[in-house]
Amino acid sequence: MSVLILAEKPPQAKAYSEAFPKFGKKDGYFHVPPCSLLPTGGNITWTIGHLVELNTPEDYKEEWKNGELPKLPILPERSVYKVSPSKRKQFNFVKRLMKEADTLTVAT
Repeated sequence: MSVLILAEKPPQAKAYSEAFPKFGKKDGYFHVPPCSLLPTGGNITWTIGHLVELNTPEDYKEEWKNGELPKLPILPERSVYKVSPSKRKQFNFVKRLMKEADTLTVAT
């Protein structure tokens, strides 16, 4: 059973990692080897705030681009999200680690 602990920010993930007897820093996460608290080991990663954001109005309809008063309110049929370009790398780490984990602990 693999455990993933999801923190809000890198310093928080580091603080959680330091609570374990041993841990290793990886690119985008910390790895905790098996120990008394995590018998099968686990990983600790972070989200850097919001990894995804709502699409902009013009992503839904070109006519919503300028937010003109007569066209308000902007109410799409369904909200669509996209990965924040500046956070794509961390999003991919979180996505991969979540697929590998059997248990997810949200520790934000």
